[in-house]
Amino acid sequence: MILEKQVIAPYTRIAGYAIRPPFFLGERSLLDYILFFVKEGVFEIRLDGRTHTLKEGDFCLLQPGDIHTIKGITDTNNPYVHLDFFYNPLRERSFVTYPGQLDMTPYASYMQPRLHDCEAVRIPFKLEFVHPNKMRDLLFKMIDCWQEQTYAGIMEANQLAHEWIAALLKQYMKPQQDSLSQQPFLNWITAYFAFHISEPISVGDMAKKAGLSPSRFSVVFKQHFKMTPYQYLLKLRIEYAQELLRDGLSLQQASEYCGFSDVHHFSKTFKSATGVNPGYYKRNRDCLF
Repeated sequence: MILEKQVIAPYTRIAGYAIRPPFFLGERSLLDYILFFVKEGVFEIRLDGRTHTLKEGDFCLLQPGDIHTIKGITDTNNPYVHLDFFYNPLRERSFVTYPGQLDMTPYASYMQPRLHDCEAVRIPFKLEFVHPNKMRDLLFKMIDCWQEQTYAGIMEANQLAHEWIAALLKQYMKPQQDSLSQQPFLNWITAYFAFHISEPISVGDMAKKAGLSPSRFSVVFKQHFKMTPYQYLLKLRIEYAQELLRDGLSLQQASEYCGFSDVHHFSKTFKSATGVNPGYYKRNRDCLF
């Protein structure tokens, strides 16, 4: 997997605090990632033929395709988050797996790319952070926001997940000095677009942030993303608009949230990109997937 070609867009599927007496969760595989923290108690997680013991304060990351078992040795309190790290248009169809679900081949289109398949990243099962309290507090806040089950709460949970993932990659990515010097903006550009998707974004501003001239920025951007900055931003806006319409938002809201000047411009651009107008897409969203 080439990490730079993946769009980091966290999608929190479920999050909570599992408070249980001693238990055993049988063998299963995963379609998504699990952030797993031990607040209280002792766990044994068996993965790849090896048993790992986790105690209070330990963090671990279970990745897509990891076949594992989880055993609570004592009474336990286990804050956790099931989530996608990378954008997948089918993410709402994916699901949390149960014991006995081992062959996930029929659901391959839902499975997240594995960080373990990326040569630039080497992440151990048990995570050791430079700022463990910050990572723990981010996780707790992520869970609390998601459990509000409001639009704003879920959005904030996903933003906090983005911050958590960024800190994880910053700590465990291998140095890539040559690549970074040649393409200095590639570490932040997708996140920059995502966080400013409703705002006017100029090539000049991005080029200045990247330390390049506007013309050079456009050339290097197109070499990497195979499209111009405007085309890439428009692609992300249309994908985000589709998600908002599937969630039941109005055309006016989707237009505003995605940075279009008015509903007419939004409708025209949406139809040009997808082949249908947004009103039709909203009314027939269940039939289009």
